[in-house]
Amino acid sequence: MNIVNPALYLLLGICLLLIGMLWKRERWLQKRFSRYADRHLQPFYYQDRSPFWTGFRIVMLILALALIIVALSRPQWDYETRNLESNGMDIVFALDVSKSMDATDMMPNRLLRATMQISSFIPQLNTDRIGIIAFAGVATLQCPLTDDYEAVRLVLNSLNSDSVVQPGTDLGAALSLAETAFMNKSNTNTLILISDGEDLKGQGIKQAQKLKNKGIRVYCMGVGSPEGAVIKHPISGQEVTSKLDEAILQEIAALTGGEYYRVTPGGDEIQLILKRIYASETNRYRTKNISARKEQYYLFAGLALLILLLEPFIDARRRKSGLWAAQTTNGKQ
Repeated sequence: MNIVNPALYLLLGICLLLIGMLWKRERWLQKRFSRYADRHLQPFYYQDRSPFWTGFRIVMLILALALIIVALSRPQWDYETRNLESNGMDIVFALDVSKSMDATDMMPNRLLRATMQISSFIPQLNTDRIGIIAFAGVATLQCPLTDDYEAVRLVLNSLNSDSVVQPGTDLGAALSLAETAFMNKSNTNTLILISDGEDLKGQGIKQAQKLKNKGIRVYCMGVGSPEGAVIKHPISGQEVTSKLDEAILQEIAALTGGEYYRVTPGGDEIQLILKRIYASETNRYRTKNISARKEQYYLFAGLALLILLLEPFIDARRRKSGLWAAQTTNGKQ
């Protein structure tokens, strides 16, 4: 069991104080009566009052007060599944960290330019969640969806061309992992793919079709230049020219209803994407299923209310037997 406001239990001391006062109540009444009349007259004066039922009514009120205090402390037990709705979008960045991203046809290199683009994107967000996928020959989820933007920055700053151990560039693996990276199905799920467009396994278009079927929109950002730059092949060590392949990135974006942008030194592309995303996603509400403890305060509040409703109907007068009542009536006659 969990108590949300345990400090309120200190107020139960008031109930204990009232019980102590009730214990001494009869003595206090006798002392008070003796100030105004002889004590031997007290039984006659209180002949219609039942000490038991009077005390019972007071105990009921004290019990109702204790139940209200327990209700205000919000006890919780058992678990229930809740649907939480919040305002915001889920955005996953799929960042190419293959060796070709070390090319310097964009200064300081393609990968650093890409991380700078994402870093400039983060301050624009409010209640949106961000995830990071790094991919080369395989794809890994470096940062699950979160609204902890500082954690996203730490992950982003740690990425380099050695973050994924298997060399190569597999766009299909990145898109396939993105399909499972989103926690809930929603029309606000957005993937931003940042790459030089090399797709050595040729599965990018096939996986993009699956994302389209699930309502995930892909915005593509091409890093590099069509002329390319010379890099060393990660396996053979030979010098090869790595060029920006815009055609496949454009096709993936068009297929999923997104857009393609080439990264420029000015870095305005990420701002354009952000505007496009917010303009196209009119419904930015997302839902999340969580398992939470069930609130049980209403049980105590309901019982306290029942006691308060019944208390006025309890007659505190002395119960009289039929014979005693008849003798009393005859005596009065």
